[in-house]
Amino acid sequence: MRNPSDIVVLFVDDETDILTSLSRFLRKEPYQKLFAETAKQALVLLECNHVAIIISDFNMPEMNGLELINKVKTRYPEIISLLISGHNNVEQIMNSGNPGDIFRFITKPVEPIALKEIINDAIHHYCHESEDRSDRFTSDKN
Repeated sequence: MRNPSDIVVLFVDDETDILTSLSRFLRKEPYQKLFAETAKQALVLLECNHVAIIISDFNMPEMNGLELINKVKTRYPEIISLLISGHNNVEQIMNSGNPGDIFRFITKPVEPIALKEIINDAIHHYCHESEDRSDRFTSDKN
């Protein structure tokens, strides 16, 4: 399994207060944290960093979280995607795009301790998938 400090989690939300709260709440977590206020900022950060997990709010101007995740999955299929949304958006999300590419839907309001557990689940899933990809690559070379 990878070292937790090597894992990069990208949080995307157009509300600065939420990103600030997340940064404060998760400051002692061992993984690296990146924050973006727009989908465009997130895409730039993805080009410059080896992101393992993206957690995006659904309701954002210009490009919603599902559209962002669909773009991310096209360019970086190994990234684990999580989407945060209010209860009233779940049906809209399920009827649009490709919700099968989303590891977990998180409904608002998000309980902080539960969020930590969800992120840790996503990290374990990412590490497991990375090991599987590495094993397949190694066996393909032999």
